[in-house]
Amino acid sequence: MMVHRAQEEVTRVYARIGVPVEWDGGADSSAIRIVLLPYETGDLRRSDNTVMGAAVRTRNGNAVAYVFYRRVQVEAERYEVSTPLVLACAIAHELGHLLLPVGTHAPTGLMRACWSRDEFHRAEQGQLQFLPDEVARIRAGLP
Repeated sequence: MMVHRAQEEVTRVYARIGVPVEWDGGADSSAIRIVLLPYETGDLRRSDNTVMGAAVRTRNGNAVAYVFYRRVQVEAERYEVSTPLVLACAIAHELGHLLLPVGTHAPTGLMRACWSRDEFHRAEQGQLQFLPDEVARIRAGLP
């Protein structure tokens, strides 16, 4: 149920910018895979900033977005917002990394590196979104 609610929110966020999202458990090699892990791994455990996910491309060029569930839960509790909402924000953000040029963070909005109470409350109101230049770059990169 929680993952389904997060999927609905991610779908809504991307629909606002004209990018359809389809959720499928199939083995399509061109699809972006989203992997929920209980904890962050490797060097991310020692990060000074709260890291809720990571986006990578494999040697074969496959896109994978990892989301760290315990970090999502901690942020939801810390800012008193729903866990499915924070999960959706983390997924949407990591997908953004895979659709935008490498290393893309913004000072505000969905692609901000470090989130605060304000971002999560904007998300609750459906107001956390991509910046206009990010929207243009995402759309330009789609087939």
